[in-house]
Amino acid sequence: MQIPQYQEKARGRIFPQAAARPAVAGVLLLVLGALLIPACAADTAPVAAFISNVSDGKVPLTVKFIDSSTNSPNAWVWSFGDGATSTDKNPVHTYVTKGTYTVTLTVSNGAGTDTVTRSGYITVSASAIKPVAGFHANTTSGDVPLTVLFLDTSTNSPTSWVWSFGDGGTSADQNPVHTYASAGNYTVTLTATNAAGSDTISESGKISVGAIAEKPAAEFIATTQSGNAPLTVQFVDSSSHTPTSWVWSFGDGNTSTTQNPTHVYVAEGSYTVTLTASNAGGSDTETKNGFITVTFTKPVANFTANVTRGTAPLYVRFNDTSENSPTVWSWKFGDGAKSSEQNPVHIFRDAGSYTVSLTAENTAGKDTVKKSEYIEVLPLASPIASFTANPASGKAPLTVRFNDTSANAPTSWLWAFGDGATSAEQNPVHTYMESGTYTVSLTATNEAGNSFKSITITTDGTSQTTVQTTAPTPAESAVETTAAVTTARTTAPASSSGSSTMTYVIAGIVLIIAIAGAILYFRNRNEL
Repeated sequence: MQIPQYQEKARGRIFPQAAARPAVAGVLLLVLGALLIPACAADTAPVAAFISNVSDGKVPLTVKFIDSSTNSPNAWVWSFGDGATSTDKNPVHTYVTKGTYTVTLTVSNGAGTDTVTRSGYITVSASAIKPVAGFHANTTSGDVPLTVLFLDTSTNSPTSWVWSFGDGGTSADQNPVHTYASAGNYTVTLTATNAAGSDTISESGKISVGAIAEKPAAEFIATTQSGNAPLTVQFVDSSSHTPTSWVWSFGDGNTSTTQNPTHVYVAEGSYTVTLTASNAGGSDTETKNGFITVTFTKPVANFTANVTRGTAPLYVRFNDTSENSPTVWSWKFGDGAKSSEQNPVHIFRDAGSYTVSLTAENTAGKDTVKKSEYIEVLPLASPIASFTANPASGKAPLTVRFNDTSANAPTSWLWAFGDGATSAEQNPVHTYMESGTYTVSLTATNEAGNSFKSITITTDGTSQTTVQTTAPTPAESAVETTAAVTTARTTAPASSSGSSTMTYVIAGIVLIIAIAGAILYFRNRNEL
């Protein structure tokens, strides 16, 4: 059997075709290695996390979900708890039914997947209920001209109203006043509307208007009939047969000619009220003896506070609960400060126990209440710096969320991230762009002093913690306390580490085969 040959034109030499096979195999293996080796450097599996712009509201509720997963996922699967799903990175979803919904996000990349589930994350409440229309009228019959006050009594909080008075007149007021100028029987219609819908009520022949005026039958009511001075009373005319003029006598020497006057009684006593109502048909008078009773009692002082114990500076809101309508207040807070406000806010800046007193006064007299050691202010303690970092290690670029967990209410924070960057936020987020070892420190401060904590994070997961607390003392006796150093080592999940090791073993085998193929190719060439 003859072995195929080919001619090398440049040198005039003939080579068996079989001699080229190792070269081809070597080249193919080199290409295969070049393709597989980058795949071995797969990213770390993602850690799923998300937030949203809103987590509760009324139907329909539109929510924007934002993926905050780490380690660069490239695929997302959302489940919104109502049967709907999405594969967008940052989807927008609308809930159309009330209820509580659990949201799940699964993220993936070449290194693996991770899932986070937040139970009851979204709460959707029912939307507004449409109104049930209803109304009353202060009078339903009378002679021309008949003026009627309509009062809306619709339920479920309507926001707009449309009235039809049966004589061609309309109104969009909630409680309109309408005058009928012609005799007849009129059907009144009200449509009440809110965001949930509308409802209409129509009362046939609701208003009856006579052609000839009759003498009024005087009548009235009042919003209140007794109380402490000064007593404000709203009088309401309820006379029939359409009076057109009114004369009121309030029993204290004062009068009014308005239909529905407001009067203030400033002195103690029992008052007889009289109304004379008139129209073209005549007049009528209604007198009610001892209708208004006004008392005159000095206050009974009392108060409460929103907080009575805490660390300095302590902000306290005092609330006057005195009886019998005081008009003047005098507060003493026990630290030399005073106030004449009814409900003052006071700041106790020094530690100690404080007795608070209130004197409440009106024209009938005054009363004082004193509460001994009512406010207890504790001294402010120095902070104890503490924080967490999540995640503590990973591949660059690595975004880490730092969470301040310091005790004793620090008021300022200073972070140093170990790469030259700093922050004054309480809970900063920082991204490390390059691999390495970084020492992160937090100094937490308040008026009593400061405290220092540092964490050294390395790429292999080893961390070291140092805490220092400094209290303000005289310069010659400065005190510094350093807590014990603790070291913790973090081991990556076995599944991720095993997968990465196997990938690098395969890549090494492929590379060895490729090199062997290349050596074989050059050996055969030299032999020929």
